[in-house]
Amino acid sequence: FGQFNTYSPYTRFGLGDMAKQGVGQNQAMGGTGLAIHQNNRINYLNPASFSALDSTSVFFDFGANAFYNQYQSENYSNSWWNMNLHHVAFASSVGKYMGFSTGIVPYSSIGYNIKQEYNDYTHGMAMDTYFEGEGGIMNFYMGTSIKLLDRFSVGVTMNYLMGKLTRDRAVEFPMNSSYSDITSTENVDMRKPVFTLGLQYKEVFDDKFFISLGGVYDFKASTELTNEYIVNNEFYTGEATWLNDSVQIDPVHILGADTAFNTLNIPQRVGLGLAFGIPNKLTITGDYYMQDWTGSMSGENYATTKASSMHFGAEYIPEAEALRGYHKLISYRLGGYYSNSYLMVNEHQLEDYGITFGVGLPVKTLKSSINLAFTLGTRGTTEYNLVKENYGIVTFNVTLHDLWFRKRRFD
Repeated sequence: FGQFNTYSPYTRFGLGDMAKQGVGQNQAMGGTGLAIHQNNRINYLNPASFSALDSTSVFFDFGANAFYNQYQSENYSNSWWNMNLHHVAFASSVGKYMGFSTGIVPYSSIGYNIKQEYNDYTHGMAMDTYFEGEGGIMNFYMGTSIKLLDRFSVGVTMNYLMGKLTRDRAVEFPMNSSYSDITSTENVDMRKPVFTLGLQYKEVFDDKFFISLGGVYDFKASTELTNEYIVNNEFYTGEATWLNDSVQIDPVHILGADTAFNTLNIPQRVGLGLAFGIPNKLTITGDYYMQDWTGSMSGENYATTKASSMHFGAEYIPEAEALRGYHKLISYRLGGYYSNSYLMVNEHQLEDYGITFGVGLPVKTLKSSINLAFTLGTRGTTEYNLVKENYGIVTFNVTLHDLWFRKRRFD
């Protein structure tokens, strides 16, 4: 309830704006991570990666985002910025071949404030319509994985999606003070577990070259949404008014109220990834996702459709074991992405693309680090009566590493 993550007009539709997944290390590399099997980060994009943690390693990761958005249409432009908490995550080894992770990460969010004006000066009529929304859905996840034959890992995650979306509408008549205002409020509550299966295969050749493959499968889920809807008729008078000796009208009169249970189908999602490079020095990776939302949700001027995205990234460490020169220990990251959104507005599917870059600053060891990621992207267009969004995101996260479960030996 304390987070306000977006001001996008597109969050009026569906479940809102789907969050960019991954911690700062992933986001600086274009949102990649399906094939990354490393022991220096929490990579919740693929639960199979949890088994990469050393047998005595424990990680705690928390991060925040800062947004700057610029909105453009044919007739106006606006800008907005905000900062909020992004994630809190924990991961630990469970023996030599198993790993475990849990955390709270964003899933989707809505936040908008829109005014539409309809003026007829010839007849002295005017009507202002206001649309406001806020809220979001968080993902509380728990996952574990096991390593088989030192190369193959399999993992599973339970993602519990929970949150509340609130959408308000109001109609006012500024040129007719005798007219009453109409307001409506719609509240949607969501509570649903979604399970993810992850696989990874990694082969290292003489510590000079590695290649890894990864994949995830989100199982299809159906959930009942509790939908509360209230319509009010608001009179300008500040207190109750008597129409006659026996009939009194309150300033706010409920025209209608209803609670309904609607079924939402969350479709299956498939993701495939490839990574290769030089161990502890260079990683080049790419991911591809696809998810068919067709028929899941629809409304005025919008419908859900097939979604897909491509992500690319690279990470370079000059000299991971350098004894001198701090700059040689820094992780330099670069990436990009292109996606077709699950939303089709005004019969046009929204596109989202951008570039990313960032650094990882080690603290004492390469496994504890301060990470910065920068994203510059564009969504939508000024054509088709739509809005174009140019945005910048700064992601800051701290990865803390410690060694537990060690047997002490004394002479």
